[in-house]
Amino acid sequence: MRPLFCAGFLLLIMACTQQSVQIQYYQFPYPEVLPQAEAATHPERVLVLQGIQLAPFLQQRGIAFQQSETELTVARQHLWADDLATQLSRHLRLNLDAKYAGWQVQQHPDKAAVQLHIQLDRMLGTADGYALLSGEYRLSRQQHSKRQRFLIQQPLQGDGYPALVQAMAEGWQQLSHDITQQLEAF
Repeated sequence: MRPLFCAGFLLLIMACTQQSVQIQYYQFPYPEVLPQAEAATHPERVLVLQGIQLAPFLQQRGIAFQQSETELTVARQHLWADDLATQLSRHLRLNLDAKYAGWQVQQHPDKAAVQLHIQLDRMLGTADGYALLSGEYRLSRQQHSKRQRFLIQQPLQGDGYPALVQAMAEGWQQLSHDITQQLEAF
């Protein structure tokens, strides 16, 4: 009788400690404009994305949130649907090709093309209602190189993670636009 009682008690404790955890997955919305087919006909408008380097806390699946100047939280239940660097690369290609001047973005090396490397230090929500993106990008072609720091604060249009992800996507779109402007002058 006693072993049966202990087993039942153990099952009851296990059932109470295992709460139903709802995990939500997020991704950037896709642009409404499709890529321009004629971009491939302009070899001078080829950009090689060398990579997007993420700060270590951004390499996790959880969406980051800065609660104070010194406190940072990475969500356990609000996760990116796929690898953040992959998602950012995909959306950068779509943004540069579809919306901003028809740049063809590729991953394989091309010495004649402009090279782009992005270092993302922060991509997070803030307690005062903003999505914050900061870091640096570098454009280079043969012996020419240009580094540009960026800090983008995009206000949230609502509460919760969906509004945060939307604001992050808008901030990333703004960075794509800024990079395009630098490409035109490069």
